[in-house]
Amino acid sequence: MRTPDDIVDFLVAFACRQASEVIPVPGGVAVRHRDFPVSYNNNRILVRETVEPAELLAAADEVMRDLDYRVIVFLDDEAGRAFEGSALAAGYRPHPLVAMRFEGETSPAPAVPVESLELPVMVEMLRKEWRADEPELPEDEVGQLATRVRERHKGADEVHFLAVRQDGEPVSRADFYRRQAIAQIEYVTTLPAYRGRGYSTAVMREALRRARGCDTVFLFADGDDWPQNWYGRLGFAPVGRFHEYVRACGGW
Repeated sequence: MRTPDDIVDFLVAFACRQASEVIPVPGGVAVRHRDFPVSYNNNRILVRETVEPAELLAAADEVMRDLDYRVIVFLDDEAGRAFEGSALAAGYRPHPLVAMRFEGETSPAPAVPVESLELPVMVEMLRKEWRADEPELPEDEVGQLATRVRERHKGADEVHFLAVRQDGEPVSRADFYRRQAIAQIEYVTTLPAYRGRGYSTAVMREALRRARGCDTVFLFADGDDWPQNWYGRLGFAPVGRFHEYVRACGGW
């Protein structure tokens, strides 16, 4: 299933605007950010078309030679599937993603208050999450993974970190990015102790409210996990598949 061009264009532009360096590679571009060497999202290759596997693997080793991981994302389903055998032979592991577009009716208002977090609040929340989830991470890596969020404001005209609070603390959140008539919803998550209360649904409804008037509203779901079924109940339908390949000794 070929992902619509407007979604692919948005993703490539969003990544390139955040990068400190954009490097042409066979079939696409590599994005790099010197301040966040441990961040997969800020250091990866985005491929839009079928390429010669050996050339792409060599390019990945060259442009990411200072890192102890490689990330290659195929934004075309057919090209990504064709690359899989070579990727596996080279030590990469696959991670399929489903692109989903909102095709439902107008979403109702959130059932609980949802706010847009200020950047310092978001950064501190991410620090806490990383420390809790990965207590062995060095503090400088925690800092990179938390502060990289500031670059997202460069990627789109409108960026919000939407959240539900309990007792003053954010417990459920999602990113919202909008540029012209297209919007993306990303990183939908609720702390385990607060799940089952409708908070993620509230955050999604607020994101959809902010996206009114857009021609396209999309998100990504893990191709092998249950959230895509939940997104389907909210009005999202599959419109394409991406293929991420990772060879990792470090990074996130």
